[in-house]
Amino acid sequence: MVAVAPPPPARPPRPIIVTLAAGTTLRRIYNPAFPGFRYYGPLAQRFDHHLGTPGRGRPATGARGIYYAAPSLACCLVEVFGDRGLIEIGDEMLVITQIGRPLRLLDLRRRAAMRAGTVVALAGIRDRRLTQAWSRCFYERTDLYGQVDGLLYPGAHNGADALALYERTEDALTSAAATSIVQRLGDPALDAELRAITRAHGLDMT
Repeated sequence: MVAVAPPPPARPPRPIIVTLAAGTTLRRIYNPAFPGFRYYGPLAQRFDHHLGTPGRGRPATGARGIYYAAPSLACCLVEVFGDRGLIEIGDEMLVITQIGRPLRLLDLRRRAAMRAGTVVALAGIRDRRLTQAWSRCFYERTDLYGQVDGLLYPGAHNGADALALYERTEDALTSAAATSIVQRLGDPALDAELRAITRAHGLDMT
């Protein structure tokens, strides 16, 4: 397996920035107790950029917030349920949002990961201390990456585009220019689409 070195990058990066246009549709599956940006952490999630170490005491609450989303429902679904191999829907909600302004995302897909100073395997490894350290580097080192709104990376389960958005983007999701539809993931109107995604990925669904 390729080695993933810790940050900062060993050579000056030549990052690729992808701009998502205003009106781009993003999807997110979430626990209704935590509907928006999560301002506490880090937890055991890949690109939490909060200050601290995951798993050591109660996660701190601070100025840094994170929001995980994806353009496709398939990516969201397998990121949430893929480790279990079973789509077992409880109280989860689905929000579909059209962003209210353009977003500048650091591309970590394919060769773009190397241009950012790391490797594409960063999006698939289990070492959360390492992935979160890189996220803090991307967020803090504006001298290397500019001020990015978040990260665009391949989801670890099916390689589809996934996003980790920093709190800098909150206005893009909540402003008057943004539009959102919220529904229960267990809504019967979604059943056929969820079952098609489940079959396509070789998963089971209750």
